Amino acid sequence: MLLTTNAQSGLNIEPLFAGKIIPQQRMVETRVKGKMLSKYQLTLFRSVRFQANNKQEITRVHDLIELDKKKHPNNIYSENYSSTKSRSKETLMLQLSKEGNHNRFLCYKRNNEEVTVIYMEGTLNSLDTLRELIK
Repeated sequence: MLLTTNAQSGLNIEPLFAGKIIPQQRMVETRVKGKMLSKYQLTLFRSVRFQANNKQEITRVHDLIELDKKKHPNNIYSENYSSTKSRSKETLMLQLSKEGNHNRFLCYKRNNEEVTVIYMEGTLNSLDTLRELIK
C-alpha cells in the first residue's frame, strides 16, 4: 500500500480510493507505476471498479466527481447515454490542476451499476491525447 497513497489527496473523490465509501473487499483496484506506463506518457495509473448495490452508492460517487469537476472546470470531456429501459452509461474525463511536473487526470465511467474511477498522472499534456489512448 506504499504506492503513492496521497496521489489523490485534495480531491473530493479521494475517500473512494481509500475504501471509505465502498469497502475495499467490494472493489477491484489496479495500480500501475513505472516503466510500463512510459509509452503512454504516464507515471501513475490507479483505478477502482465496483458494482453498486443501490442508487445511493452511484449518487454518492457521482456527486464527489461533480465536486471535483467544479474545482477543475477548464478541461472536461463528458458523454451520457440513457435508454428507455432506464439503463444508463456515463463517461466523464477531467484534466486536473498540475502538481509539480505532472499533469493529473480523473476519469469516471458508469455502465448501469458498474462504476469505474481512474486517477492518472504523467507528462501527457492533454485530455484529447488521453481520450485517443483509452478509446
